Amino acid sequence: MKLVRIALLPVCVGILLVMSGCVRSKVLVTSDPPGAEVTMNGVMLGETPVEYPFTWYWYYDFVAQMEGHQSVGERRRFRAPPWLWPGFDLLMEAMPFYVVDRKKVHMVLPPVDGRPEPAYSGS
Repeated sequence: MKLVRIALLPVCVGILLVMSGCVRSKVLVTSDPPGAEVTMNGVMLGETPVEYPFTWYWYYDFVAQMEGHQSVGERRRFRAPPWLWPGFDLLMEAMPFYVVDRKKVHMVLPPVDGRPEPAYSGS
């Protein structure tokens, strides 16, 4: 009986280590000027700089807006890093530590020009 308990101990520890790993994917959105409100696929993330988790490696639509500045929209494709390709991803999920994949998006909001459009004469 004591031999069974001794044999089960490494198995239990191994299972706990394998279950503790995880891959975390996050996007960090910054803007110039900072403090712009950002949405990702229609979901409000907050004011820049803001970090938000994402699940799928695919296309994401970002829109940044701020009073006194033009709104800016951008479509980004997040590609999976090599260690998350099929086959390797199971190994990374089984690691006894967290793996963080952080993507960055920087958006520049030009100021709104308050001057009226010039009138052109026909010629």
